[in-house]
Amino acid sequence: MSKRKQSQRNKKKTSDRVPSDTSTTSTTSNRAAVWSIVHSRRFYFAAAFVLSCTGLYALIHVLPDSFTRPLNEHTASTLGLVLNFFGISVSTVSDIVSGGGVAFKIVPECTPLFTAGLFLCFVIFYPATVRQKAAGFLMGIPALYLGNLVRLAAIFMVSRYDRRLFEVVHVYLGQVFTIFLVIISCLLWLKWLDRETSKQGIIMQAAGFLARFALLSACLFLVWMKVHHWYIWLLDRFMLFGFFLFGYRVPLAHDTVVYYETFSIVVFTSLVLAARSLPRGIKIKGLAAGLGFLFFTHLFHRIDNALTAYFNFTAALTVDLTLLLIGQYLLPVLFLIYLIRIQKIQTIRKAERILNS
Repeated sequence: MSKRKQSQRNKKKTSDRVPSDTSTTSTTSNRAAVWSIVHSRRFYFAAAFVLSCTGLYALIHVLPDSFTRPLNEHTASTLGLVLNFFGISVSTVSDIVSGGGVAFKIVPECTPLFTAGLFLCFVIFYPATVRQKAAGFLMGIPALYLGNLVRLAAIFMVSRYDRRLFEVVHVYLGQVFTIFLVIISCLLWLKWLDRETSKQGIIMQAAGFLARFALLSACLFLVWMKVHHWYIWLLDRFMLFGFFLFGYRVPLAHDTVVYYETFSIVVFTSLVLAARSLPRGIKIKGLAAGLGFLFFTHLFHRIDNALTAYFNFTAALTVDLTLLLIGQYLLPVLFLIYLIRIQKIQTIRKAERILNS
């Protein structure tokens, strides 16, 4: 009887020690998995891409206007040549294009500076040969440059026809069309890299994704034009409550017709919804994370505007504008990178299932 009790006690002690060994093994394996991800080429590419784009956008806002003025004037001059070529009489003085009662002042956001910088960072850090990267530059940069000219010419012609349409066309072509150009440039270059292994079905999937994105973005854009002032109202409630906690009452004026920065929500939401290959759960998590980040950046922007207007505090301006550019340009391309990785994994698993069957 005593031997049986002793045996049961030994078994209990042994069973108590097993979970500890299992948890230690699990922790070690998790650390090894994280360590392998950190040292992978995918992590290096994503981290380098994010840091380089963030640094570039911050540098553009820190540098004085004299550094970007030559590009502004070049863009204005080229736009004037294009419009005059198509029979629209305009004059160009420095960075201003005017004609028919309409005058445009070209600022850095009107140039291909931000889209080209985004594409350059993508190509530079993507794992490819020097020759392949050079080909990407030669294909992508001219395409983005010409696309930007088309965008500016379309805005000018529409505004000359009906000035009431300026805000709508400017916001749509500035937010949706520009990131659409960057996505197309990145996808075409990636398909060119994999031209030996790519199949017609994969190309059709990419075309279908772009078509769904264009359709969804157009629909969501029209809806957002109607409701985005309510979104600004909600942001202002949070901001006013924060100032109230510190004993400040800030009077707000809502004279802006269209809040340009908020339309990054349309772009990101359209991208996520257009991705058929993602499960519904991942889509919901992606939307929650992305829209949460955009909400934070827009709230920070409203706070920074109030600090600048009522307290003459401009120390956070560079951070504010950099965060807005990250939400407008970098966030959609990061989602595209994630989507491409998911599609590659699904393609590999599908090939393995075919081989095993």
